[in-house]
Order: sequence, then C-alpha cells, then structure tokens
Amino acid sequence: MRFDLNLFRVFDAIYASGSLTRAAEALHLTQPAVSHALARLRDRFDDPLFRREGRGMVPTPRAHALAGDVRRALELLDAGIRSAGHFDPASVQRRFVVGLREAVETTTLPPLLAGLRAEAPGVVLESVHFARETVARDLARGHLDLVLDIPLPLAPEIRREALFDDALCIAMRADHPLAARPLSREDWLAAAHVVASGRPSGLSLEDDALRRTGLHRQVALRCQSYQSGCAAVAASDLLLALPRRVAEEQAAVFPLHLAPAPLRLPSFRVQLYWHHAAHDDAGNRWLRERIRAVVRSASVASEEGDRA
Repeated sequence: MRFDLNLFRVFDAIYASGSLTRAAEALHLTQPAVSHALARLRDRFDDPLFRREGRGMVPTPRAHALAGDVRRALELLDAGIRSAGHFDPASVQRRFVVGLREAVETTTLPPLLAGLRAEAPGVVLESVHFARETVARDLARGHLDLVLDIPLPLAPEIRREALFDDALCIAMRADHPLAARPLSREDWLAAAHVVASGRPSGLSLEDDALRRTGLHRQVALRCQSYQSGCAAVAASDLLLALPRRVAEEQAAVFPLHLAPAPLRLPSFRVQLYWHHAAHDDAGNRWLRERIRAVVRSASVASEEGDRA
C-alpha cells in the first residue's frame, strides 16, 4: 500500500520504448528522474528489470512477466479517470495522436483541422505514420488515440467501425490520347502504369485483383505516394489507379483526366480503430464523432457532385 504507483508508469514507458531517454520524453521527465525511478523499482522487485544492450534497454524475464499486468492496471485506471472526466472542447488542453495513411490524411485532415481549430483551439492534433504490425499495441499503450486504415485483422479489444468505401478511378494527363474516349479494359491493360504505395514491395490493391482473374498489366513506376504518382502521370503517358476522393483532390493541383475504372476493381475501404479502454473516454469519443462528421460531409459533397 506504500508503493508509489507512479513508478509503474515509468516501468511501462521504459518497457514500451526500450530506452530511458525516450521514456523520459514520453513522461515529460528528466532522464535522471527516470533512472532514479528505475533504481527504486529494481530495489522493490529485487531484479534489474532492464539491462542495457547497446543504446537500448532490454527487459529481463521478470520484467516481461510484470509488463502485461502493469499495462492492464494502468489502462483500468486511465479508463476510470477518463470516463469520469468532463471534456469541454472550448477550454481543454489536450493532444491527440491519430495514425493516418497518406491517402486518408490528404482528404480527411484539412477539413478535420478546420473544425477543431474553431471548436477546440487548445487541442493539438498529430497525424503520424504507423506500422500495421504494431497498431494494436500502439493503441493499447496510448501511443495512438485513433487509427484510420484499411480493414485489419486485429484483436477483439480493438474497436472498429466502417467509415467510407471509395471506388478506384483511373488518372491520366489531361491531353492523354486515351482521355478522348471512354477507357476500355483493353486500352487500360495495354498501357504502362504507376503504383503508389508506402510499402517497398508487394502487390497493389488493383494488381492483386488482376492476379486473381489471371490478368496482368505493365508497371513502369512504383512511388511512395499518390501525390508523387499524380505528378508523374501529369508529365507522362502513364496511368494511375487511385481512390476517387484523392483523385479529385489531386486533379485540382495537376492537369489530370479522371476516368471510371474499366473493369471491376476492389474499392478503397477505410475503418476507424480505437482501443476498448478509450471507448468511454469523453475526449476520444468527441474526436471520433468529429471524424465521422467530416466523412459524412465529404460523402454528401461527392454524391451531389455525381448528380451534377
């Protein structure tokens, strides 16, 4: 009962980051303060808990055994505090970290930020890249508050909901020979293509769909973002398949012609993810609703544009 529970936050930060320096940064403490807390933990558990290897700190077997219980206890405390707390957007000072891919960031972040600046001037929003293989752990440890991404096979403690389903379209330069007529499947397959992906290798969404039907296309360029892909398309005869919302945004920047996909391609599906411990947190709940509102508004605008 006389044990300082703040030491568990230090333990969790070191375990999550593998570094005294990064743990100190995450906790807004000095490194000597973190080192002193670790010394107290070592004395309490009669175990080194973390050993230095190179520039990092590697947990001992005893630390591995403690880590799960410590994390669950901290989550329970945080959930209790958050659910009982009051969230006033106009006066709150809070930082939210949201995992976004480039295709979602460019279409979602600007309208989301505009609304947040008006309603919650004290809120700091950080959009960060994330690794899909660690997204569940990052949400559980509070490194991420929310994630927007394609459907992922995550554990049940990660809550999710479908946000939107965006059809793929084909972008080409405005004066491309194929822009003068409806794009046929034969013309599309015969052309040279750009693949935009943050991954260094692997099939794109459209190439995986083609492989399943025994079709193939020539990829002449693989780049890291849709923006750079559209820049390449605008200056060449290459074609690029990309989500309609992103394409319309890029068409305002580059001289592009957008055509419907000439064969059935999978749509670009995006889901919203958060950890169950944050489900009742008033701030997290507020931000989820703001994201939903941005998506609804974009969907209405897209439908009205299609009718026009």
